[in-house]
Amino acid sequence: MDKNKKRRRPGHLGIFNNFGMKIAALAISVVIWVVVNNINDPTYYMTINNVPVKLLHTSLITDQGDVYSVLDGTDVIPTVTVSARRSIIDVLDDDNIKATADVEDITSLNTVEIKLYSTKFNSEIIAIEPSIENVKLSIEKKKTSTFTLRTQTTGELADGYELDSVTPEQNQVRVSGPESVVSSIAQATATVNISGASSSISTYSDVVLTDADGKVVNTSSLTMNITSVKVNVSVLPIKSVPISVDVSGTPASGYLLDEKVSVDPDTVRLAGRSSVLSSLESIAVPKDAVNVSGASEDYNTVVNIKDYLPDGVSLADSSFDGKVNITVGIEPVKNVTVDVAASDITLNNVPSGYKAEISAVTDGTKTVTGSSDGTFSFALSGLADDVDSLKAADLAPSVDVGALLAQSDGTLTSPLTGAVSVTLPDNVTQTNVVTASIRLTKETEASSEESSQGSSAQNTEDN
Repeated sequence: MDKNKKRRRPGHLGIFNNFGMKIAALAISVVIWVVVNNINDPTYYMTINNVPVKLLHTSLITDQGDVYSVLDGTDVIPTVTVSARRSIIDVLDDDNIKATADVEDITSLNTVEIKLYSTKFNSEIIAIEPSIENVKLSIEKKKTSTFTLRTQTTGELADGYELDSVTPEQNQVRVSGPESVVSSIAQATATVNISGASSSISTYSDVVLTDADGKVVNTSSLTMNITSVKVNVSVLPIKSVPISVDVSGTPASGYLLDEKVSVDPDTVRLAGRSSVLSSLESIAVPKDAVNVSGASEDYNTVVNIKDYLPDGVSLADSSFDGKVNITVGIEPVKNVTVDVAASDITLNNVPSGYKAEISAVTDGTKTVTGSSDGTFSFALSGLADDVDSLKAADLAPSVDVGALLAQSDGTLTSPLTGAVSVTLPDNVTQTNVVTASIRLTKETEASSEESSQGSSAQNTEDN
């Protein structure tokens, strides 16, 4: 044995034996482990829609007296894609994915980067990818304005009812927000639907802001002291009533009222409480409003019917101003004479045992005897329509003999003289005095018997 030959100790540098093959084996093992692991728990993806972005540190804007608004809806991410092992994806919910944008990182373009994370297994997630990367902001000076709240209604009330008033319980709206938005507001309105209503309404209505063109202003960037308001709507029943007119005064000499009073319009539609309307039969225009003193032709005047409405009652027609035209007919007096025979006069209340006869009639211009065929005249004046149609029979002339006796203390003085009375239509007057002389004679027994015999004979003849 060669003494100079070194002997190897067992195992000396044995680990380096076939070192390359060992490295290769290790690499293969790792690859196999990865492959096997991926086969058993591969990478999966999940998609989440409409993920909201929470803005952080917005006080950096508002503390400077500015306001911000999000542009283009960029505070909501349309789509977020999450990639992770299947075992992770399987336990994630949409709510686990959160998005923030920190105003501390705002750029000169007023954009803020969106950052995403998961509330579960955040470190195990391979990637979270949003479809948009920034929130876009508009930053303006803050403006506050106050608007008077306007009310309006839609729809139609039930038939027979009228809208009385629409009153909000609060009539001021204070609005704060971006100067450009607040400056565009022209008015604030609360609208109430009154379709079919037959009684008063009390309801809440949304406050709507509109610009000068009537377009609704988006309030998402605004703050308002009220967004809805209670509105009280008063609804009243309607009743149609006629207009009555009283006339005062006397027309000029030689003229008369023809009693033809016309009113245009002659009825009005009124609205008011039922308790008032139920007892209201007409609207009366008083005498002092229609005075025809000295008129020699038709009298015309205009009155405002509103002046004569009871408390709590109003005109139902908003287009009617309340003015009515009143015309009172005025006609010249017409004078006529009606001829009457003395025999046409009826003698009334003749005392028992006496007979009365007309001995003479005087009409102021002539005298006729009771036995003559002459006639006397009644002088009459009035409206043409009234006097033109009068006939002697219409007048029914008479003398109250009993009244004449009473005036003479019951003394049967003969002759008795008194006025002949007639029956005249309204607005016709007698302008002359007609008197009659009445002769009273005591009936004799013979004349009584003759009268009785005459009656018996008449009865026999009739039988």
